[in-house]
Amino acid sequence: MSDQVPQDFRAGSLVAGYRLEERIGQGGMAAVFRAYDSRLDRRVALKILSPSLALDDAFRLRFIRESRAAAAVEDAHIIPVFEAGESDGLLFIAMRYVRGGDVRSLIRQAGPLSAGRVAEIVSQAASALDAAHAIGLVHRDVKPANMLLEPSSVVDRPEHVYLSDFGLSKDALAVSGLTESGQFLGTLDYVSPEQIEGRPLDGRSDQYSLACSAFEMLCGQPPFRREQGVSVMYAHLSEPPPSVRPHRPELSAEIDVVIAKAMAKAADDRYATCREFAAALLPVLEVVGSGPGTRPASNPEADVDGPTGPATVVMAEPETGSRRQWWRSPAPVAGLCVLALLLAGGGFLAARARGDGGSEHPPSTKAAALAPPRCTTATARAANLTGVARATTALPGGPFGVAVTANGGYSFVTTGNAVAVLRSGTGLAPTLVRTVRVHGAGKGLAVTPDGLYLVVADGSGAVVVSVAAAEDGTGKPVAGTLTSPAGSGAVEVAISADGKFAFVTLQNSARMAVFNLGAGLARGFGRADFVGYVPLAAQPVGVASHDAYLYVTSLAGTLSVVSISRAEASPARAVAATVRAGCGAARALIADNGKVVWVTARQSDALLAFSTAQLRTDPKHALIASVMVGETPLGETLADHGSRIIVADANLYHLAGVTSNLAVISTAKALSGKPALLGYLPVGPIPRQFALEPAGTTVLVTVQGAHELEAIDVGGLR
Repeated sequence: MSDQVPQDFRAGSLVAGYRLEERIGQGGMAAVFRAYDSRLDRRVALKILSPSLALDDAFRLRFIRESRAAAAVEDAHIIPVFEAGESDGLLFIAMRYVRGGDVRSLIRQAGPLSAGRVAEIVSQAASALDAAHAIGLVHRDVKPANMLLEPSSVVDRPEHVYLSDFGLSKDALAVSGLTESGQFLGTLDYVSPEQIEGRPLDGRSDQYSLACSAFEMLCGQPPFRREQGVSVMYAHLSEPPPSVRPHRPELSAEIDVVIAKAMAKAADDRYATCREFAAALLPVLEVVGSGPGTRPASNPEADVDGPTGPATVVMAEPETGSRRQWWRSPAPVAGLCVLALLLAGGGFLAARARGDGGSEHPPSTKAAALAPPRCTTATARAANLTGVARATTALPGGPFGVAVTANGGYSFVTTGNAVAVLRSGTGLAPTLVRTVRVHGAGKGLAVTPDGLYLVVADGSGAVVVSVAAAEDGTGKPVAGTLTSPAGSGAVEVAISADGKFAFVTLQNSARMAVFNLGAGLARGFGRADFVGYVPLAAQPVGVASHDAYLYVTSLAGTLSVVSISRAEASPARAVAATVRAGCGAARALIADNGKVVWVTARQSDALLAFSTAQLRTDPKHALIASVMVGETPLGETLADHGSRIIVADANLYHLAGVTSNLAVISTAKALSGKPALLGYLPVGPIPRQFALEPAGTTVLVTVQGAHELEAIDVGGLR
């Protein structure tokens, strides 16, 4: 026991000025105590290292230096370090006391975690690691036990993740990867091959460990479970990463591709950074599951909110997993140009056949194809816009969708299991007058062309609400329910121009449900109203309609063109084309009299423009502009007579140093290849959806994290 922390520490003992209260953790190299700092009247987590470590002068000096260096890293996900030093022959480190335990304990209690929760934890841990790597620190012991969880004080907001134990795994302790006493430096279940072999390490070694940790979060066990340590080491060195799918069959096959790349035996074959790994992981973890560790259905991080049929599928350069890196693309020069322009915050338009690049019309089929953007956590930089009038309305719950009546007198907002009814008045923001209960958790909504009904996405279909009854509060507002037999996760609604059919994206079912709305209104709602399903890529969420076509986005990263007439008659054959649309295609918006569809790609932090004509005739050349915006963009709306687009940058994964905002884009500049981001409008947490009032001067945006609807006078945008 000479190399372990003495066991005779008791509550009340004083160590380095901290009074011990309770032992809360014990490992081979250290013990952790909850302790009280009377000098600053605060609780701390006090880690006391094994006495034998303090005898090593090189380790002692390096421990103190690196602990202090880690404390100086500006990242919200590195555990705050208050003090690190030596006292009475013991090395100690005093850190923030985190109440929620660690991820390893969570897995032991709850088993495998929900996909969404894993995405949250990995994203936050990756942020901490990359911040440390930027100043030359390598953690060397990334594992679930070192990911601490601070519970959120806000309902349905994820825990805050702190990465701990920087400063404990040291080069000075390593002799060919082993301590002098034969103890391995690091934890065998998560250690990289190069660390086992005692080779030089960089941040990609931590990425390997982070991927092993992600595997354990998803599967409930580390990737290489063996009885003997030497067998685990051999597996890390020689065996391919096991598949996640047998444990999590609801996930796409892409999960194994992404994990395998991050766990590649050679560091050069992994992602460049931990955040790049996290960005690749996010789209394949965007599923809503059930069972242990699953977050509530109202989770604001979820949007609850493949090639199909005769569709023409155009797969551009893939952006995730073990697929080709960008520098190995067949068109590296073009890719570099696109990347440079995106990072400048501007748009890029494929070169025109006539060579001037200045036309705002769809490109010639002879133009070079513009590749969709890859997954990223990088965002554009721009100043905040000022002088714009704004006002807010508090709502009873987290809002999602918003719609406005044709005369602008009323607006409707979904707030979980209710629709809030708001009346326009003399002020900028509308006034809440009542709520209408719906059956489940309403999401997107649309008003029928005749203005008589609201169709609210809900469950496996939609709830139909009488606008008049909702406005005056009399009668029975819910007219009926549209239900599909095997769907779930309704997100968005579109209605045919004649008002006879409703189309609802079903995120959990990889399909869009088609309903005969007119028949239901005429004869009473029932099973006969369901027409069928349009097959789509995984996790369809957004849908927009114009003339004869629907444009449907899927978080799998696709945009599909659906023939409305075919969808009404034979849904299984309705998809006319499917193209890549960056990572996490979220919403679609029709502009320029139906000539352009704008798509938010939420894991690419980009706004994309597609020529609708090219989508149907020459999909390879349909992408005509790409503008980098803020973090995880969702909703979008036109403003200022179509000369501006406003995008809701939701920052769904709460990345450090990033705030939610609204990006204001010049459509003309975007389509002509010029820098198009005009600036940002600060907004509360998780802005989601927009509605434009009929006069065209006021935009309404739901701000889910703040439980409010914000009204913005867009007439002041220039």
